[in-house]
Amino acid sequence: MRNRSSRPPRPEYAPAAPLLTPKPGDLYVYVNTGGSDTCALNRIDALNSNAHSRVSVIDGRSHALLASAELHDAMGPLQSTALSPDGRFAYVPAESEGAPVLFKVDALSLQPLKMLDVGGTVHHMQVWQDRYLLIDTVAAPGAAEGSGQATYLFDPETDTIIGGVGARGMGGTPYASWADPAHEFVYVLMEIAADATSTAFRSAGVPGAAPYWVAKVDPRDWSVVAEYPYPGLRSDWIQFDASGHHMFVNGSADDSLSKIDLANGALDWRTFTGVGPDGIELDATGKLVWIANKGENWKYHASRTLTVVNTDTGARVDTVIADGSGIDHIVLSPDGAEIWATASESGAVVVLDAATRKNLARIPMPGFGDPHGVVFVAYGADGVGRVVADQGDFHGGVDPRNGKPLGE
Repeated sequence: MRNRSSRPPRPEYAPAAPLLTPKPGDLYVYVNTGGSDTCALNRIDALNSNAHSRVSVIDGRSHALLASAELHDAMGPLQSTALSPDGRFAYVPAESEGAPVLFKVDALSLQPLKMLDVGGTVHHMQVWQDRYLLIDTVAAPGAAEGSGQATYLFDPETDTIIGGVGARGMGGTPYASWADPAHEFVYVLMEIAADATSTAFRSAGVPGAAPYWVAKVDPRDWSVVAEYPYPGLRSDWIQFDASGHHMFVNGSADDSLSKIDLANGALDWRTFTGVGPDGIELDATGKLVWIANKGENWKYHASRTLTVVNTDTGARVDTVIADGSGIDHIVLSPDGAEIWATASESGAVVVLDAATRKNLARIPMPGFGDPHGVVFVAYGADGVGRVVADQGDFHGGVDPRNGKPLGE
């Protein structure tokens, strides 16, 4: 952790008037964007004006861009979008004086409120138990010796980290984390570290298993309670089925998708996808799983396809061509009707019909920002907002896969 006395004074922000006035029944979609890009050929110089991190808001029903604000103090690596469970605050990763920070932003004025020190470069964020945020980091201070918190729970009410776990005791290097559907355990993608291996993994008796596995962590004491080897090479994503009995894990370096039984760790099936899969999402029926073929781990290959496979058999059902490249995060809308995808290399958000698999909308991001992730905020009859979907699936009592779509 950086010495607090050496940090520059944090900026103070004046109150700002709301840019948004949600009405009962409104559905907003929040998107964070940055200015980085690994596929510069997609950018037009005249449009490459996104010099800082930015948060934008889209109407979840009309697909119209409602508001956007650039955060002028700093910009850093940005790979996720998150809001507090009550929809009041957006969180935007950034940097200050070369150190990773997290902007806390008023969700209606889009005005920064605070710049928070969170101990590492924020990677992914998602709502946990409709109360906290589950956050994982990359290049966390102390990661090499295992003292940094690679995965932790953050309380938006107090702006504090209430608990977490680092590499020490996990037997490898944590990469990204997900909550199971019941929000009881945290599942962490793991990789073999240069100076550590997992005893449980080595004793699993899986011939020829790759040095990648998923660790099941109990957040009550942050202990590893189970480990699941998977055959793919370096996963970027975990997706659970609606029952919580299985997880889908991709192999971004070998273009694969595996279905794992959580009861016994057995491999149900393994199939192949497009190039460099990243995000994974199930449709509302639970019978189809979508995989975003981002081109992860393949330099300068920004794919625009999504592979759709049968969840029971792993058989390929379709290859969908999206209206954008570098498709990475994909989220099912809370009514179960649409797939929202961030096209990070095209500076756009793409909306597809989940049933017909046709493109419905392409929403360009201001300044050709590179979006990663979307968060749906629904406003009830009382006008109060709540997060109902993000990269960690559904929240606030909404779940179209289990017969509880938004609005019913």
